[in-house]
Formats: sequence, structure tokens, C-alpha cells
Amino acid sequence: MTLRAENIQLIRSNREILSGVTVDIKPAFVHAVIGPNGAGKSSLLTMLAGEEQPSGGRVELEGICIDQLQPNELAAKRAVMSQSIDVVFDFSVDQILEMGWVHARNWGHSVMIQVIEMCSQVCGIESLRQRNYRTLSGGEQQRVQFCRAMIQIWQPETEAESRYLLLDEPTSSLDVAHELQLLNLLRQSRETTGILIVLHDLNLAAHFADTIYLLHDGRVVARGNPEDVMTSQQLSDVYGTEIEVEERRGRPYIYTH
Repeated sequence: MTLRAENIQLIRSNREILSGVTVDIKPAFVHAVIGPNGAGKSSLLTMLAGEEQPSGGRVELEGICIDQLQPNELAAKRAVMSQSIDVVFDFSVDQILEMGWVHARNWGHSVMIQVIEMCSQVCGIESLRQRNYRTLSGGEQQRVQFCRAMIQIWQPETEAESRYLLLDEPTSSLDVAHELQLLNLLRQSRETTGILIVLHDLNLAAHFADTIYLLHDGRVVARGNPEDVMTSQQLSDVYGTEIEVEERRGRPYIYTH
């Protein structure tokens, strides 16, 4: 059971954004995508989410080409948290969370309320629920959107189907405490969930990810565990600056001079 991009290519305005990229998102693992600006990280996520069709190659969700799935089927299997989500109407936080509920065919309103309450508590946003979403800070909005994504891929404890969570820079506006809270929640929820997270912070990626994909100029130049991918030579070559890597508590620690 995987969410797989196989040898995908993406061309926009006669420019090749992704070339020959293969990625496997497996349940029970946190996969991080790193690389400099313009490497193709966000574009890869949109391909895996089924939000844009590749120019070549294919994306499969558990063996089925993703463009063959109905929107409701896709929504129940994978949730996406983009870098920025524009909300132009004065929705309350509760209304935003309800937008993540895609299980109405199988579960009633009372279950939705219970799930929203549970996820709000776990994500620490109970105090925000009655507020106008547009009045929240950037960090608060990110926490709400993360909670919405968790609600979307919810399933009862009696079920153990694979789910997938795709997050594009979900910690960019968070303070340190909420940053660590979110990433710890990801690790705790990965038992039946395959997680792909795009990160700029190399130390967060090294600490929380099981698998690292290093992108450069639209290609995967390295993949594997953090210790194998995040070496001084590889990171320095890709980022175009001198980067040092040390081992701390069994994980790479990255810094620059």
C-alpha cells in the first residue's frame, strides 16, 4: 500500500519543473522532501495530491492511477495542507474544520462533532474554534488547517485502512513550541498514515523524518535515511554553500559557517 509517483515529468510554459522523479509514500513512515528554492518540492506535492496531472509518468494511489479516482474517493484517502490557503469569507474556525469532514455518507452529524472536538483537543486549538478564521495569525491559521487535514483522514479505531497526509511547509509560521507539537503529532499518527512533508528546515527534517528525498533542479539526487542523504558533501553541492553535518543523538545536525 503506497502513494507512488513513478518517473514523473512536469513541464510548465516550456520549462521542465520535474524530471524522472520517483517517490514512494508508505504508511507508518514520515517522508521529508528537502532542497533549495525552485527545486520542485511543492510541484511534486501537487502531483502526488492529484491536483495537477504530470506531463509524463504516472501517480498511483494503492495501485490505481490517481486520475481514475473520484474526488470523494481521493478526499477520503489523502489530505493536503498547502503553504497558503486563501479564505475570502468570514468563516469561523469550526466552519473551516467542518470542511474537512468527508465522511457524511457513512457517519452522522453527531460523529462529526465528536471527531472535531477530539482533533481540536489533540491539536490544541479548542480556544480558537469560535473565532473568525481570517482574524487569526498566520501560525494559528496553520494549526487550524493541520487540524482540518487530520479530520479529513480520520477513521474509526475499528478500521485500519491506509491514509496519506501531504503537507507543504506546515511549520513556516509556527513558533518553536507549536512547531515541535505539530511534528510530534505527525510521528504519533503515522501508524496507518503515510506522511510526506516539505521542509526548508534541514534539522527538523533530520530529526523527524524516516526517509529523506533531496531534490535539485527537478530531480531526486538522493533518497534514503537522514544519515545517508544529509552529508556535508551532498548538501553543500545542492545548496551551493558550505554546509557541515555532525551526528547528535544518532541524527545528523546541520549548520553553516
